[in-house]
Amino acid sequence: MIFADKEEYIKLRNEVHKFNLKELAPVADESDEKEAFPVSVLKNAGVLGYVGPHLPEQYGGMGDYYAKAVVYEENCRVCFGYNLSLNASDLIFANNIARHGTEEQRQKYLPGVIKGEKIGCWALTEPDAGSDALSIRTTWKKDGNHYIINGRKTFITNAPIADFFIVIARKPDSIKAEGGCAFILERGMEGLSTGQPFKKLGGRCSPTGEIVLEDVRISKEYLLGKEGSGFKDMFSSLDIERAYTPLSSIGIAQSCLDEAILYAKQRKQFGQYISEFQLIQEKLAVMSAELEVARRYVYHLIELMVMGKRITKEASIAKLFASDMVNRAAREAIQIMGGYGYMREYKVERYFRDAKLLEIGAGTSEIQKLIIARELLK
Repeated sequence: MIFADKEEYIKLRNEVHKFNLKELAPVADESDEKEAFPVSVLKNAGVLGYVGPHLPEQYGGMGDYYAKAVVYEENCRVCFGYNLSLNASDLIFANNIARHGTEEQRQKYLPGVIKGEKIGCWALTEPDAGSDALSIRTTWKKDGNHYIINGRKTFITNAPIADFFIVIARKPDSIKAEGGCAFILERGMEGLSTGQPFKKLGGRCSPTGEIVLEDVRISKEYLLGKEGSGFKDMFSSLDIERAYTPLSSIGIAQSCLDEAILYAKQRKQFGQYISEFQLIQEKLAVMSAELEVARRYVYHLIELMVMGKRITKEASIAKLFASDMVNRAAREAIQIMGGYGYMREYKVERYFRDAKLLEIGAGTSEIQKLIIARELLK
């Protein structure tokens, strides 16, 4: 049985939806316009358990990866940028702490994130290393019982506002997947600085920026996982991220469909509602069909992940299909609404801008195709 059909998750979905309509929807457009993250919404969501529900109960979570999926989709129905930052904090940062950290690290970093009081980020991408993750140049070296880190990260979600950072670095002269380490860094550490938020097409209330590391000296307690296992842990984390990322597409596409239906039933042309035109009906039907296929596949994928199955190929299939689907849905929603859809006062304009990132972030569509082909040819 697909988990989302169970009563407890239907109830959770309704609760999160009501919260988002009350707290997030009224500030979504303004947050996008001002490119400012709605911190107060995050804190209120943390109070209700809507931040990090997948994280272990002893640190404040619910230990429920299915709940995370429901919250994720519902957030993206209202404001993709808000969820983008929340997800970087509670899934990509905090989940790595939960999976690979020591007990001391879990106690130190997880509760604040789950409460919505602290924000984390995860830093891999560099100016010369994006899709080719193993070509990063940020380095670490040992100095007694300490590590010294040097390098630069870019396109990092939450970098300008994060309290905590996971930074991936490699040992000098190491090659391929050798010599990788993950380190937990904190704002205020000597040698760590962040740039101003980048100006972006979409997801604008989610700050994205650079991290500069100049002789950042830390003790071994800030090493995440085992020395040399950074790249291995990274790839397992990317599979989890890609399992959830399609929910962004599903949430945005659902709102595109909702807005298009509402408009089509109210707009009259040639003496009748445009919802009565077969070409409009065809657009709505295809949007709905593709959305439901994506949703069901992704829910099944998350069930496989929870069961501990290897999902590398399936996660790439889901991300590839869903990101294509949402970009078509956003285009069709604007087309149905015509000139009004092109105006910024209507939400589909924001959805259209937000959707594009889903063909780029967490691995481009081209990379997803390469992963799928590689898995097929093994």
